[in-house]
Amino acid sequence: MAAVATIDGKREAQKQQIRERLLAEALLLFSEQGLEHTKVSHIVEKSGIARGTFYNYFPDINTLFDALIEQLNDRIHQQILITRKETHNVYDYLYKTFKSYFDIIGTPEMVKFHIINQAQIRQRSYQSTMVKTLVKDLNRDLKSSKKIKAFTEKYEFLLLSFMLVGAPPELFLATHTSDVNLSSEQLATFLSKLFYKVLME
Repeated sequence: MAAVATIDGKREAQKQQIRERLLAEALLLFSEQGLEHTKVSHIVEKSGIARGTFYNYFPDINTLFDALIEQLNDRIHQQILITRKETHNVYDYLYKTFKSYFDIIGTPEMVKFHIINQAQIRQRSYQSTMVKTLVKDLNRDLKSSKKIKAFTEKYEFLLLSFMLVGAPPELFLATHTSDVNLSSEQLATFLSKLFYKVLME
């Protein structure tokens, strides 16, 4: 019985490694040539995986792209959960959340990925389970805060949640496509000041 469990464990680990390799190679290709110009044949060639094996993991190239977006959003969500536990005031929560987001997507590879695929990322991100979870969590946190006095209507907190989620990627794209060279700290500070002022006054 133990031998079967060991074999199953190795098989699962191997499947996970193949999936991660497909995602990693796809990210490189999407960053270089964009979703529209990337084909399954490019990914299997780069990853050294048979075409048939690819389809065991993803039915098509769009599903693979969606999996990358979900993986990225999951990383961001996990970091926000950590930040939520570690901070004790609104400003620090905003700053550390924005900073962690910009750090995650601020690598050269991620910058290229976001610029070349911006239309697809916008479209898919708001359909992402993780982004919906982020909005839901923010909405809950904002409504439960005793310090926020400027907003009282339920829909206002929902709209604020959408703004908090949507503003960082738009600012990131605007600065990187305009060759405005600002650090993660500078971008996070600006957004934190902006939203803190909106929330707390």
